[in-house]
Amino acid sequence: MEKCRVLLVEDDRTQRELLTELLEEEGFSVTSASSGERALDLFRKEHYDAVITDVRLPGMSGLELLQKLKELEPAVEIIVITAFSSVDDAVKAIKMGAFHYVTKPFEPEVLVNLLRKACKLRLLSKPSRECCGLVYSSKVMENLINQASLFARSDAPVLITGESGSGKELLARFIHRESGRKGEFVAVNCGALPKELFEAELFGYEKGAFTGATSSKKGLVEEAEGGTLFLDEIGELPLELQPKLLRFLQEGEFRRVGSTKLRKADVRIVAATNRNLKRMVEEGKFREDLYYRLSVLTLNIPPLRERPEDIPVLIEHFLRKYSEKYSKEVKITPEALELLLSYSYPGNVRELENLIHRLVILSRGEVDRALLTSLMNLPSPSTSFTPDLSKPLPKVIEEVERAMIEEALRRANFVQTRAARLLGIDEKSLRYKRKKYGI
Repeated sequence: MEKCRVLLVEDDRTQRELLTELLEEEGFSVTSASSGERALDLFRKEHYDAVITDVRLPGMSGLELLQKLKELEPAVEIIVITAFSSVDDAVKAIKMGAFHYVTKPFEPEVLVNLLRKACKLRLLSKPSRECCGLVYSSKVMENLINQASLFARSDAPVLITGESGSGKELLARFIHRESGRKGEFVAVNCGALPKELFEAELFGYEKGAFTGATSSKKGLVEEAEGGTLFLDEIGELPLELQPKLLRFLQEGEFRRVGSTKLRKADVRIVAATNRNLKRMVEEGKFREDLYYRLSVLTLNIPPLRERPEDIPVLIEHFLRKYSEKYSKEVKITPEALELLLSYSYPGNVRELENLIHRLVILSRGEVDRALLTSLMNLPSPSTSFTPDLSKPLPKVIEEVERAMIEEALRRANFVQTRAARLLGIDEKSLRYKRKKYGI
């Protein structure tokens, strides 16, 4: 996951070091500068999502720095720190495009919460990119697409790994498109075909090869001639069928079921799995030679929770897609958007798309937090447990609170900042409650 990159501008060394330490503990990537001139130099050389600057600086003032930074990068979010007696400076800063301001002295939590919101807005402003249905804005996905484009120029097999719903088939289609191969892209789910039919489906069969074979039929290999054969869920391929696939990969030759004639096919193989094939090899559930033949080139799609930068652009993409499909104008309230951005999406992009699809169908023009919470099945007192009416009310409230905290942590993969957002409380409060209940 890419951290939010912050440029901190503060001339007081002690204050600068304390703030840097605080923000890094909260998960931000911080670069500090002691003057506006130094900050401007750093900003020209590196990318930053947000800037925190004191108004009173030696040489160039914080307001001058704000103006120059906005000229260089209008979308950057800037938080201004000012003394209580200089609120006029803060008002000027807001008019000049600052995200917000804080007055000294301030609670660290106030600055951290503002910075989180600023970074989230920055994510929303990042441009999206789309390749063969893959929508993204993160650097990790950009690197993956570039690598896939490079692999596409080869005829070597490619193995794509990643969790269910992460977009493995879309990446395979991108590789096929980039390869320039003239044949078709043919996909087969290795886990969906009965093992008795797999060989016949893959390699075809001759008339009379088995009961019901009233005519000869091409297999998927022949259909993909000159193109790409995508073997999805390759980890589900039965062990006894793996040698036949291995022979085709090695020799490029096959026989239809019921035939003695050896045939050749020019087919690029791309396989995908959400399983750990190396472990399956160690357990004797997958052939080692087939594994190495399939994984000449490998690509791994990271889960959506590890690239949250892509969540905003995916939300926008799916919202536009389904709004157009149903001829509806649908908007998401800020509170609902906050929840969408903080959720971990164990089902990855597929889960997010299905959720937005349902939201568009059920909404009456606006998606609020209540509708979203009901569709996401977030914990509530009525569904997580049955209260014992013989217990005192404070005890029941504690049980509800504990149950909701445990469920939020589970859904957020125990990332405390995300769990706090799901619950609608700050992280400091969540830490206190976890300690209170021993969670």
